Amino acid sequence: MSKIDSNSSKKALYLDAGNSSIKGAYKKGVNWEAIHAKEKYTASELVQWIDDHPESFSHIVLSSVRDDVRKAIRSELSHVNLLELTTSDIPRELLDYETVETLGIDRFLACYGATDQVSDAVVVIDAGTALTIDYMDQDDVYHGGLIAPGLSAFGGILPQKAPALPNVEMEIPETWPGKSTIDSLKWGQAGFYKMAIEGVLQQYEKEFGDFELFITGGDAQTIKQLIDRESKVRPFLVFDGMRRLEHRTRNSE
Repeated sequence: MSKIDSNSSKKALYLDAGNSSIKGAYKKGVNWEAIHAKEKYTASELVQWIDDHPESFSHIVLSSVRDDVRKAIRSELSHVNLLELTTSDIPRELLDYETVETLGIDRFLACYGATDQVSDAVVVIDAGTALTIDYMDQDDVYHGGLIAPGLSAFGGILPQKAPALPNVEMEIPETWPGKSTIDSLKWGQAGFYKMAIEGVLQQYEKEFGDFELFITGGDAQTIKQLIDRESKVRPFLVFDGMRRLEHRTRNSE
């Protein structure tokens, strides 16, 4: 019996389709819970899971950064109450962004979920397959950000291109600069990544002033440990933004 099955009241099921996997969650009281022991799904696995739990949820809310996944899910789930959230659902006054049609909606949603939790501007680091660092002001206006290789992709470059070099852990050495090949590699990977992120955060401060820092995504805890900044780790930040945008969209109808 799944977690949803154990609760007789129906809930909204939220699906976040990213670059490499799909995550699902539902609200249980004030907390989020993943939809099963397995937290990430392929499209076919997800559809099968939903078909196996037809009475567990009232409707599904979907956001996707990939059109092919979105279309596949919409086609396979034509028999359920499905609400798709796209960039066209974001009020234009909340977007200080030139190419809205190519904006990955998860970037906006993560920021939108963060500003609902504080009264200040936010910077959100989403540490997944890609690393995004985005800024949203205290009035919920999204100002864009950057997209970089995620931690796994960045750390995998040298082992692929220079296999003679040893593999190292993503950790900061005790002394600077590196006095051994191992420590030099650690500074060139974990240290380089750390200094790059901290440089971006300093640039946001220079441009916009103070902000609250949020971190989400699969490598959130690793990023938090790497950087010397106070931050809030929120694994379900995109879902927070989805729920908030869903309510805004329904209330405007």
